[in-house]
Amino acid sequence: MKISAALVALFVALAANGASAQLANIESDKVFELHGSGTTNPQRFFWKVMDILEERAANPIKLTYRGVGSSTGQKDFKADQNHFGAGDIPFKQADHTEISTTNGKPFFHIPFQLGAIGIFHSVPDSAGKKVELDACTLAKIFSRTIKYWDHEDIKKLNPTLNIPANQAIKVATRTKGSSSTSLTSQYLDLLAGANSQECPGAWSLKTTDGTKTYGSVIDWPADVEKVEGSSGMSSYLGKNEWAIGYVDAGHGWEKNLKEVELKNKNGKWVTSKTAEIAKAGTSVTLPSSFKDSWHDISLMNAAGDTTFPICTFSYMYIHETQLDGESARLLEAFATFVLSDEGQGMLQDFGFVKLATDTLTKSRAALASVNWGTKTAWEFETATGKNKDGNAIVGAGGSGPNGQKVFSVKRGAWGDYERGVIKSDLEKLAARVATLEGHHEEPVPWYEDPQNQIDSALALGSIAFILGFIGTVLGGVALTRIKRATGGKYSSNIV
Repeated sequence: MKISAALVALFVALAANGASAQLANIESDKVFELHGSGTTNPQRFFWKVMDILEERAANPIKLTYRGVGSSTGQKDFKADQNHFGAGDIPFKQADHTEISTTNGKPFFHIPFQLGAIGIFHSVPDSAGKKVELDACTLAKIFSRTIKYWDHEDIKKLNPTLNIPANQAIKVATRTKGSSSTSLTSQYLDLLAGANSQECPGAWSLKTTDGTKTYGSVIDWPADVEKVEGSSGMSSYLGKNEWAIGYVDAGHGWEKNLKEVELKNKNGKWVTSKTAEIAKAGTSVTLPSSFKDSWHDISLMNAAGDTTFPICTFSYMYIHETQLDGESARLLEAFATFVLSDEGQGMLQDFGFVKLATDTLTKSRAALASVNWGTKTAWEFETATGKNKDGNAIVGAGGSGPNGQKVFSVKRGAWGDYERGVIKSDLEKLAARVATLEGHHEEPVPWYEDPQNQIDSALALGSIAFILGFIGTVLGGVALTRIKRATGGKYSSNIV
């Protein structure tokens, strides 16, 4: 019995189709997208998380984040121009009410990290290694009441600083809406504003609408330098000596900026690097529901010998009910990773602090209560074929770990591996340099070494003796020549 060529072809096609059934689920002509915007402070952390997720996904996804400042991120979120917003400041009560009640779109403030805003300067090392400024003095500097580094208030706090006379202070501030501006002005208003006990009225600047003495946009004096973003601030301080400004502490550390020491509530001088930022996060009572307004939540100037005075949560702004289909599920996956043990463990690389256990648990619970829609959720493969709970990976349509909507820790990219090797080598090199610097002893100036002083005295004495001897010889030779020239009749006439 002969089998027709057409039937054979059909069998082959069916076999091929069965063999590739699971792999077919990987293929998709649709790219799932997620776009967020907001504060510049965690942007590098967000970018890394997004990069990791793109590499671990089998099917194509695109995730972006625009670092445009907290206020702009809030405006985008309010106008539904991003899938999620992020900021280091909570929404104002009026805006929260408008979005949640008037517009009928309840949303969560979901804390995901703790950070600090540092005051940084570019005073040359030749003038001194350390600069200490309290809130009263800083308020006068940023208000331009104090315009010179040799002002008596600064000299009183820094008696060892070697400041040239009338050396001008270059003040840099953020342009547009910035959480860094909001937090810095809130700190100055709290400790140097109208209700200050130490220097009432030292800080009196107001927001551009004239309603408050702190906020994301301040009506600064005309002679301050306005820069855009954290990178603009670090660039200005790096290029201009005798300047001062404020920026996310982690960004300042990365750029090797010099930080002003601030006096905390307990009267201790600290920087964001020497202080314990995490302690500020335990000083406040959180809202019972993360859908409630956070407008009165502040970590400012918390008590403690090692507590830093300008600290804040960073938040993701996420709607309770998601209407964006696949983008909603991608947002769920992104936020889940940010709050995961792996994500929280990455924060220290960017100068931030992970959430305390209690706060992290509440943030995860808030995320779990979001209505993410009807699309299939993404899964995370943390071990071969398994998720973190040890359950088998299902995959979209039962496709398993090689299917769609699975982030696999087993996937990676050569570029990431190579960068990891380079980073490790650089860390080892930095540690070696630090060790060598620790063993290096500064040479004692020759004029302060007793042995060198003795040797120098002997050398100078020897030189003087030799020069004296040469002078005597030359004098004798000259005298002989004179006598010859005068026929031996020369007399010095000395009695």
